[in-house]
Amino acid sequence: MPPEDGIDSLERDLEALQAAHPDLEPLAGIVLLAVCAQYDPGRGKGVNTALLAQRLDIEHALIRRAVTDLETRGWITAESAGGASPALRLVPTDERPSLR
Repeated sequence: MPPEDGIDSLERDLEALQAAHPDLEPLAGIVLLAVCAQYDPGRGKGVNTALLAQRLDIEHALIRRAVTDLETRGWITAESAGGASPALRLVPTDERPSLR
């Protein structure tokens, strides 16, 4: 379980994101925050949506629907994870909103 200050920070970031973009669905905000927190540019790979769904305990189809909104806004890019998997690899863009 994450430390309390991590949860508090996540809640503050989500509130700030929703205040700046009131039309953003809360799930899309959570997905964006999770992708930004987990993305490691040094690895050269994006965040896998199937693994993200497992970590967040959210249906993969719901994650993918949130990704569509985020991609339309230009805040993330998504590409196939490869193979027969429906998973995507997500990378935050420079256009994503800044929270700090």
